[in-house]
Amino acid sequence: MNIHTKLILNYMGIVLVILLAMYGYLDYSLKQNLGERITDELTVQANLTREFLVEKLPSTFSYDVVDGFVDRLGTASASSARLTFIGVDGIVWGDTERDGHHLRDMDNHRNRPEVQEALTGRIGTIDRYSDTVMTTLRYLALPVVRDDEIIGICRVALPMMEIDTVISRLRWLLLLAISAGLVFAILFSLITTNVTTKPIRDLTQATKSLAVGELNSRVSVAVSGELGELSNHFNQMANRIETQIHEISRERNLRDSILSKMVEGVLLIDAQFAITYANSAAITILDFPVHYQALSLVEIISDPALKRLLWQVTDTGKAGFAEITLVGPTERETEVIIVPVGGEYLVSLHDVSQLRKLERIRSDFVANVAHEMRVPLTSIHGYAETLLNGALEDTNANERFVEKILQQSARLSQLVSDLLDLSHLESGEVELELKPCEIDEFQTTILTLFEPVFEEANLTFVWSVPNHLPVVFADKQLIGQVMANLIENAIKYTPADGTITISAEANDFEVIVHVKDTGIGIPAESLPRIFERFYRVDKGRSREMGGTGLGLAIAKHILLQHGGRIWVDSSPGEGSVFHFALPLQRRVSATKQIVQHSQIDDDRTFESLKNL
Repeated sequence: MNIHTKLILNYMGIVLVILLAMYGYLDYSLKQNLGERITDELTVQANLTREFLVEKLPSTFSYDVVDGFVDRLGTASASSARLTFIGVDGIVWGDTERDGHHLRDMDNHRNRPEVQEALTGRIGTIDRYSDTVMTTLRYLALPVVRDDEIIGICRVALPMMEIDTVISRLRWLLLLAISAGLVFAILFSLITTNVTTKPIRDLTQATKSLAVGELNSRVSVAVSGELGELSNHFNQMANRIETQIHEISRERNLRDSILSKMVEGVLLIDAQFAITYANSAAITILDFPVHYQALSLVEIISDPALKRLLWQVTDTGKAGFAEITLVGPTERETEVIIVPVGGEYLVSLHDVSQLRKLERIRSDFVANVAHEMRVPLTSIHGYAETLLNGALEDTNANERFVEKILQQSARLSQLVSDLLDLSHLESGEVELELKPCEIDEFQTTILTLFEPVFEEANLTFVWSVPNHLPVVFADKQLIGQVMANLIENAIKYTPADGTITISAEANDFEVIVHVKDTGIGIPAESLPRIFERFYRVDKGRSREMGGTGLGLAIAKHILLQHGGRIWVDSSPGEGSVFHFALPLQRRVSATKQIVQHSQIDDDRTFESLKNL
């Protein structure tokens, strides 16, 4: 039951009690007033009758005489009062309602209360049902005194039926008035309670709205007093809640934004290892299913090392660390830290796969550089030692050894030069001199540089580049180095009587150059690594032909600096085709260019390796 209904019922109850009390009081007052009026009338009638009887009654009473007097008095009276004369012995000598033998048969009245009261000299009054007239009468008895002696009792009676009729009518009027008052009270209570409870209803509705998340819910302060103060306090509370919720939401969004952009995976699990939160990095690292919420981490992961770490942390209650290899679609070397937080556990996952791969690349790079340098250094050391041990005296031998030393030092110098060039390219420190150029312009330079080599190696060179290709903006010297490196690579792996062909084409976005040879080809397993530093498909043949093993890597990074790309198609025994593409109309200021690569692969930059 709401407060509105309770107030209405309370108002109605109070009004009803008041109206009933008023009804009872008025009913009682009416009865008393009417009763007093009848008593006064009876008193007047009784006194008049008593005076007449004192004067007219004979000394000796007889029924005929006394009853005759009484009847004449009753007839002469303007009222309908019943008159009775009773002797001191209780015998009824006269009565306006009885005559003859009926009068004589009446009961002795000495024991009647009003008669006994009158015999004592006082006025006796009583309401009693009369068997004679078959109705309730009000009796009033006075002593009849002659010569200071009570000679009888004069009794006057009026029926109460008239009073009851009047009272009944007045009661109906009172009931109608009470009913009208009750209806008015109901209407008044409806209006007043509606006005009184409206602020409460508004406050209740605003509270419900606030509870379901409608933070802008407020109540209008239209009343004063306690309800107005309560409304003000509610609005202040709602303002504080809204401010705090917005602040919490902002902090949560900031936290979620930070966590979602972290490369480290973050998990929160409860005491039963059920996942309560996971950022995107954790989902990727652990390869979670789509609906992972509330699943147990132990059920999702299959790595035993991670499970052991979980059990260790739960047993000891202390933070645990381990570097484990997670097996999934891809193997991930991951640093895992689990920290107890209250009754939950915070799991941090740091994918160090690329870092470990970079460390391996660095190690391989250092080993390759050392190996590439050791060969010419060993040769130089050996030839110098031979000369010191007496070969200087042999003119033919010392000239040959000095030439070998010169060749190996030149090879060593070329290796260092290539390493520096590659380092500058990868770090973005090379300033590109971008100018419009056509691929066909490189023909003369290439023929001048490689024609003697083609003749010596008995190779056929074919230039099949159309002269109407679009102009590209490029550093002509560096693109010439790319073509030279690719041709040198083709010469190394193409046997005598082979053919090297350069062709080109264009589309809406780029110009594509193809360097095709009829050499030994490249095995499929070597294709992904062909542009790595020092990688050689046939290591023995490569070293015999010279070179540093960095030509393809340098070509790749020159093209990356230009926003281009390079790739290869090859099959063993069928030769190889190296392709590189340059974007059309790429206007870039000839300032320092920095190329950032989001994907770390086996061909990690030399600059990064130096920083490890």
